[in-house]
Parts: sequence; C-alpha cells; structure tokens
Amino acid sequence: MKILGIDGGGTSLKATVVQGDKTIHRTVLKKGVNLSAVDVNQIEETIKELYEWSGVVDLVRAAFSGAGSQQRRSLLKQILHKYFPNSSLQIFTDAEGVLYSCYENEPVTVVIAGTGSVVMGIDSQQMIHRAGGWGHLFDDEGGAFSVVCKLIKAALNYKDGIGPFDSVFDELLNFYGASCIEDLVELQRSKDFKESIASFAASMTLTPLVVKVLKEDYHVLLKRTKRVLRKTGANKLYLHGGMFKIPKVEQMFVENLSKVEILKLREDVDYLLATNQSLLNL
Repeated sequence: MKILGIDGGGTSLKATVVQGDKTIHRTVLKKGVNLSAVDVNQIEETIKELYEWSGVVDLVRAAFSGAGSQQRRSLLKQILHKYFPNSSLQIFTDAEGVLYSCYENEPVTVVIAGTGSVVMGIDSQQMIHRAGGWGHLFDDEGGAFSVVCKLIKAALNYKDGIGPFDSVFDELLNFYGASCIEDLVELQRSKDFKESIASFAASMTLTPLVVKVLKEDYHVLLKRTKRVLRKTGANKLYLHGGMFKIPKVEQMFVENLSKVEILKLREDVDYLLATNQSLLNL
C-alpha cells in the first residue's frame, strides 16, 4: 500500500510518501493551507502541486491546521478527492494529527503548546477526549500567544504607572524594534498578529515576570492535562510544540506528572502519519 502523509500548517505543508516499510520521498512546500487564513483557490493549487509531486497513492492521511469544523473538513475532502479520486482519505485537525502520530493501539494523551494550546487523548475504546484549544480570545493558556500577551499587558500597566518594571519589557522593545512601550500596541494591527506576538516566546529570558506568567498559564494547562489523562487512562503523555523547547516549561510537566511516562515525538507528523501501522486499525 502506498500512503501519503501530510502535515499542513499556516506557513508550510510537509509530506511523506511510503510504500510498505520503505520511505519513497519527502518534501516541504512553503505554502500555508490553514483555511482560516488562506484562500481556497490557493489551497487547491497547493494540493495540485502536491499531487504532481507524489503521484497516485492508495491512502492519504492529512492533518490540517484550521480543519476543526465539519464544513472546513468537507471542503478539504473535496479538494483532496479532486486530485486523489481513487485514494482513501483520512482528514484530521493539526492536533488530531499529532495525537494519531503517537497512537500505538493503547491509550495516549498529547499536550500541544505552540502558538496556542490544546490537550487531546484517546482511550481504550478509541474515543477522543480533549480540553482547551478554544481559540486565542477565550483560552489557550500555555501557548506562546497567551504568554506574550500577558507580558505586553504587564508592560502597558507599567507604562500607566499601575505595575512594576521587569527587564523583559526592554527585551520586548528590542525584539519588535519599538522605541517605546506604547508602540507595542501596534502589533495587534498586523495581519499575522497571532504569529508575530507569539514569536517573542522563543527568545524571552526567564525574568521574574516571565516565570510568574508561565506558572499561571501552566497551572491551567496542567489541570486540563490531568483531566484528559483521567478520561483516557493513558500512561503515556507526549509533549509537542515550541513552548516545550523552554526547559522551565518541560520541567513543570515532569515535576507535576510523575506517574506517567513523558515523551516527545520522535519524527515529523507527516512521516508518522504515513508510517504508523496502528492507524490501519482505526
């Protein structure tokens, strides 16, 4: 069986083609396919280019950012079916793609903390359980956007004379090339404001304020994680996303979840979707 695994995000699409236990080829297209941010025609052009690269396959397993609603998933299915008419299709959200990448015929839970955050797990009956991931306006605690927004808010409070100074405020100004704190407000005018704001998290130092915000956010994310772990009965927990590259963040999970095995993805999502034999049983 020839399988195409796809990991489609907001800025790129990664793909792997495997046949049996052999990887035929892999590619990265520098084109976003998030339906909440990209025109449908552009997505179709990207899928067409992907088909020209991969050729005919028996099965397409695709994880797409922005595929959360049934309407968007149906639209993606129509586009994929147009170029892969004889292929079986499995379409997931980006979070589901990470979860199924880790699935090995037993309960498992994943915590994703990138720009946003979500916890998802699968139990022994193959039922999906989730907590969080409701969007940047309502939660996403532990995601980079949430953390950095709170740092910017604290900087503005300092500017207003109602909050203390923290050295991370100078880091924010240097990172965004702003001359004064009030200029940080202009970030919300950017078309890609979520990614722009979240990008600071990768370079921030662990000042007292940063540690305080991280502890507050990850207190909520840990509660969500523990709930999904109870629901799934999983003994394995995978951590995924850019925020877990911060040692302090990973440490908080290790210290508070000592009864589960904490792991990270061993390969890219597109490769795991293409090669994970356990998914044939779903």
